Amino acid sequence: MSTAVPESPAPAAPEPPIRRRRRRRARSLMAAAVAVIVLVCAVVGGIGWYFAGVAIEVDHSSGYPLTIVATGNGTVTLPRDEATERPGTWTLAWKDGRALLGPITGGDDEHVVRQVSSIVEGTLVQGSPATIDHWVYDGDPKRALGLDFQDVTYPSRAGPMPAWLIPGTSPKSTWVIGVHGRNADKAETFRAMRAVHALGLPMMSIAYRNDVGAPQSSDGKNHLGDTEWHDVVSAMGYARAHGATGVVLYGWSMGGAMSMRTLREDSSFIRGVVLDSPVLDWSATLDKQGDARNLPGFVTNVAKRVLEWRIGMDLSDFDQRRYAPRLRTPVLLFTADDDATVDNGSAYAFTRKAPPGMVTHIATPGGHTESWNVDPAAYENALSAFLKKVA
Repeated sequence: MSTAVPESPAPAAPEPPIRRRRRRRARSLMAAAVAVIVLVCAVVGGIGWYFAGVAIEVDHSSGYPLTIVATGNGTVTLPRDEATERPGTWTLAWKDGRALLGPITGGDDEHVVRQVSSIVEGTLVQGSPATIDHWVYDGDPKRALGLDFQDVTYPSRAGPMPAWLIPGTSPKSTWVIGVHGRNADKAETFRAMRAVHALGLPMMSIAYRNDVGAPQSSDGKNHLGDTEWHDVVSAMGYARAHGATGVVLYGWSMGGAMSMRTLREDSSFIRGVVLDSPVLDWSATLDKQGDARNLPGFVTNVAKRVLEWRIGMDLSDFDQRRYAPRLRTPVLLFTADDDATVDNGSAYAFTRKAPPGMVTHIATPGGHTESWNVDPAAYENALSAFLKKVA
């Protein structure tokens, strides 16, 4: 019987120090790379979440970015910028008043002096914070324009919605339904009221969900027209029930997106559509706003995906260029050359893709929804001619 003990294996040779250091360095670099990737993803996601949140935020606050430099002799002196030096019809508004501005009468590199055509309310005071209001008018149709009107309420999925109804010659006619833009209110539609009223057409200027004095959406968020367009359908139902034989939808900015979405749903009762600085492609408009904030394209794309997830929206559904070839309802389209808010390229493409003669596109100077301001008479003449044709 053998009593020999099996020989133990020889110990492994120690790993060379250089190889150990390389392995540790590789693990460290891998960990650092993973950490950087996680950090970048978190930063991009955070920026995307913030940008998406800005787009869907409901905000009805007022800002006064200007300071009145001087007043006197029927003029007001303001800091010179694109808004204060632009010719046209504008109102200077401050916390407790507003004044209708006239032409430029003087100034220098830093200041512009404008005639004050009339003080609507309040007192011009040097040093007061103020803003240029391109809506021009304030209050209600009677106070602003001397037009008789009714406060009415139309039922909607979100609850009872307030609206102004300016009667026409007869309720049994084509009604114009005014749809304001994102975070605006019914006052945005004032500039069209005189021209519509002069034709004897009823005009219903509507509030919709999340407006001041209107019911909120279930999440309190702006859905960029994806749910709000249902309120336009409800307003059409009110008009039909009160005698309307058809409607013309009149949308400013996001109100244009809502009007076009409504048109695709049921065009049979819609005689025409008027669009003023409309959103005809949300994706392109968000790209434009991302560029203005110096966001890289991939960050804006992340923001768009986040936005779609947060409000359950498909942005491609609001690319009206896809539907332009099937357009069968006349459209009057105003765009402003200096629009820094909405992508104008979509409007030009929409016009090109629509059947010949279906879109009357009028490009004007000015900023977002300011086509009326730069030349009210020309704007109203074009509007009146279109309404006479379709109403």
